[in-house]
Amino acid sequence: MVSSVPSVKPMISLDFETSVLKKEKVSLAGHDEYIVRGGRDLFHFLPDAFKGIKQIGVIGWGSQGPAQPHNLRDSLAEAKSDIKVKIGLRKGSRSFSEARGAGLTKENGTLGDIWETVNSGSDLVLLLISDAAQADNYEKVFSHMKPNSILGFSHGFLLGHLQSTGLDFPKNISVIAVCPKGMGPSVRRLHIVQGKEVNGAGINSSFAVHQDVDMVEPLTLPWDGQEYKSDIFGERGILLGNVHGIVESLFRRYTENGMSEDEAYKNTVECITGTISRTISTKGMLAVYHSLSAEGKKEFETAYSASYYPCMDILYECYEDVASGSEIHSVVLAGRRFHEKEGLQLFQWVEVTRHACGRIMSNYLY
Repeated sequence: MVSSVPSVKPMISLDFETSVLKKEKVSLAGHDEYIVRGGRDLFHFLPDAFKGIKQIGVIGWGSQGPAQPHNLRDSLAEAKSDIKVKIGLRKGSRSFSEARGAGLTKENGTLGDIWETVNSGSDLVLLLISDAAQADNYEKVFSHMKPNSILGFSHGFLLGHLQSTGLDFPKNISVIAVCPKGMGPSVRRLHIVQGKEVNGAGINSSFAVHQDVDMVEPLTLPWDGQEYKSDIFGERGILLGNVHGIVESLFRRYTENGMSEDEAYKNTVECITGTISRTISTKGMLAVYHSLSAEGKKEFETAYSASYYPCMDILYECYEDVASGSEIHSVVLAGRRFHEKEGLQLFQWVEVTRHACGRIMSNYLY
C-alpha cells in the first residue's frame, strides 16, 4: 500500500525586522522569503549587532564547537570589538587539550568549566553540546543562566524535546537560533579560506528568535520549530541513515554474491561519494541520468521506478516520527543507553561490514 501525500499547508510568512543589517527579499519556488547576506564588509556592524554583550560563552567542542567561537573571535577582532569569547567544557574532557592547542587558555580567560563559563558573566551562551547531552543537562544550564541573558543554539533539537514533554524555556532569558546548513569544519574552512578571497562566502544558515525577554508580547518566528524537524529528518532520511544503510546493505549483498571487497567498495562507497555526489551537488539528480548511456538510462529508470514509492513510504514515516517527537525520544534514550554501556558491541554483521569497508577505505586513502 502506498501512503497518500498529505495536504499542503499554507506557507508561513518568514518576514522579520532588523535594525542593524539590511534584509533582502528573494523568491524561491514561487514564494517570497527574506534573507540577510553576510560578508567581511559588514564586520563593522558587529559591535552594534552585539550591543550589550560583553562575553559570549560557547559550551561544547563537537562539530560546531571549534568552528563558531573561532569565527566569532576572528570577526570581532577585525571589527575591533572587545567582546570576549570563552569556551566551556566539562571537567575531565579530552577536548581541553584540543582547545589549548587552538590558543585557548584558562589564564587568558578564554577556556573554563561549563558551569563557570555559563554563570561567570556570559551575556550570550551558545549551547553546542550533543542532542542527548542537551536533553540530560538543560535544567542545570537553565539554572546557571543569568536573568536577561541570551541562550543560543545551532540546532532546534532541545526545543523539540521540550515541546514533546510539555515544557518550555525559562521566561527570564531570550532564546535564539543560528543554524548553519553544514558541518563545523566546513563552517570554519569557508570562513578562513574562501571567505578571505570571496566576500560573503560561507555556509547558509537559518536563524530564529524563539523568545525575547525585552518584548512585551512573545516573539516567535514560527519556523524555528521547523528547523529541527527538517534537520533531523534530513539526517535520518539522507545523511546519516539512508546513505549509510544503502552502502552497508549493498556491500553485504555484493560480497555475499561473490564480488571481491575491493569491487564492492568501488560500487558502493567510492561510487556514491565520488562522481555521483559531485554531480548531484552541482547539477542535480537529472544530470546523473543525462550523463548515462542509453543502456544505463534504461537501468536507471527501472531502479528509480522500483524504489521510488517504497522510499517515499519510508521517508514519510521518518518525518512523522520526527514531527511527533518519537524520534527525539529515541535519540535521548539512545544517548543514555550508550553512555551507560559504553563499548557495548553492536550487531555482529554491522561490525563485520564496517570493518571491511574501513579496511578497504584505508587502502585507498593511504
